[in-house]
Amino acid sequence: MPSATASPTEPVDLILHIGSGKTGTSSVQHTLRKSRERLAELGTLYPRSPGRARHVQLGLFIRPDAELVKQFSWHDGGYSSPAEFREDFQHQLFAEIDDSGLTRVLLSDEALYGSTVEALNRLRAFTDEIARSIRLVVYLRRQDDHLCSRYQQVVKTGEVRRLADRVEQLDYSKTYDYHARLRTWARLLEPNDFVVRRFEPESFVDGSLLQDFLDAVQIDARAEDLNQVRSANESLDAESVEFLRLLNLHRIEHEGAAVGLINNRALVKRLTDVSTGPTLTLPDSVLDAFMAQWEESNRAVAREFVGDESGQLFRTARKTRNTTTEQHLEPARVDHFMTLLALPERMHSPLRRLAEQEAKVG
Repeated sequence: MPSATASPTEPVDLILHIGSGKTGTSSVQHTLRKSRERLAELGTLYPRSPGRARHVQLGLFIRPDAELVKQFSWHDGGYSSPAEFREDFQHQLFAEIDDSGLTRVLLSDEALYGSTVEALNRLRAFTDEIARSIRLVVYLRRQDDHLCSRYQQVVKTGEVRRLADRVEQLDYSKTYDYHARLRTWARLLEPNDFVVRRFEPESFVDGSLLQDFLDAVQIDARAEDLNQVRSANESLDAESVEFLRLLNLHRIEHEGAAVGLINNRALVKRLTDVSTGPTLTLPDSVLDAFMAQWEESNRAVAREFVGDESGQLFRTARKTRNTTTEQHLEPARVDHFMTLLALPERMHSPLRRLAEQEAKVG
């Protein structure tokens, strides 16, 4: 529901970059953060109040209370009660819009992509309150590549299942049935424009993700004129991912931690510096079967949202270079990681035992 907080003086042309995740969103957001002044000169506000780079507060704002308190970003942010948070969010954002004197506003949060119907209805109430037009922008990545890349991300925040087990146990239709997801967004938000782009370098304008994004959001600028940042998302090799998974198991079993609410951020930064081995994937037969589930959906997206009558949504083959299907960590390597990460002595013996147990299971 819209709150009693006063809306901006003038309705805005609103651009919502809704993700999806693992499509270069962090790099784009950090570039936008560093280029706020230039964007304002070009007539577009990239506001600070919802988040310095990623507008994480927008994704939190639209979630119902029961969903909100389960989010890592809610706990990590140390926010007040949901009601006070929502009122404060709107007050600060609306004031920033008015102070800017701009009526074109760009908001970006990849968490928006997977929003529930209830959350999207809340977003619709919000956009009805402030927007005279809505432009949605989303990037889609091959489902099999996204699946393996996303696994790294969930291990960073506490996942304890192996990749193969996670794929067998979860229903991925809400994430990877792209056509159903985009139709839900179109039905509930009724945007004036819905821009769907392939996350493939070969498809980017001038071969540049940032230039492609500027084209998608209709900002008349060259990528090289903005303060670009290098890739902001750390990639870990299979061995490092497996050590983090074991560490998550230890923390849940011995320290009362919860899956999805573990903060491995500081450790990930150290691991990234030495992560030079192959990244984790699944056997081709498994990924072929996984992709087969989405063939009809992908064809419909290509024709209906991308305007490609061939029905071919993705043109690039899945990533196979420097990958491995082995999710395994030799127990003898545990000491290397414990030393690298400067883990406390009390964790050493339990982690060694856990590594030996998991090696037998794997």
